[in-house]
Amino acid sequence: MARPPRFSTEQLLDAAVPLAAASGPAGVTMSAVAQATGAPSGSVYHRFPGRDALLAEVWLRTVERFQDGWFAAVDA
Repeated sequence: MARPPRFSTEQLLDAAVPLAAASGPAGVTMSAVAQATGAPSGSVYHRFPGRDALLAEVWLRTVERFQDGWFAAVDA
């Protein structure tokens, strides 16, 4: 039986956001995300094939969260 992951995709994405805010997209490296979470770099590469995929997922999650809030406000 496989053991449960110690670091979730959400934790990795959450770590990437302040890195991007502080240094722009160039500051979001696989090793920087791993260091920010305390995860081994393999954990980051296990979920994202590369930096571009990680940044794309951060962007998509951000847009989805914005849209969810927007639609909730419009419906209210």
